[in-house]
Amino acid sequence: MSDVETDLGGLRDQIDELDGELVALLGQRFAVTRQIGALKASADLPSRDVARESHQRLRLALLADGQNIDSAMVLRIFDEIVCQVIDEHDAMKE
Repeated sequence: MSDVETDLGGLRDQIDELDGELVALLGQRFAVTRQIGALKASADLPSRDVARESHQRLRLALLADGQNIDSAMVLRIFDEIVCQVIDEHDAMKE
C-alpha cells in the first residue's frame, strides 16, 4: 500500500468517526426537540417559533463563518432539521 493510500485510509477513518458523532448528536438533538414538542402540545403552543428560528439562523451562519465553512450549506441543513422537528411537533398535537 502506498503512502497516499495509507493517508487516505486514515483520513477516511476520521471522517467515518465524525459522521458517527454527527448522527449521535442529531439523535440527542431530536430527543430534546421531542421533549419540547410534548411541552408545546400540552400547553397548546404553536409548533413553529419564527423568532427563535431567525435568531438560530444568524447564530449558525456566524458559527459556520468562524469555522470557514459555507454558511448557506449549514443553513440548508438547519432548515431541513427544523422542518423535521415541526412535522414531529405537529404530529404530537394530533
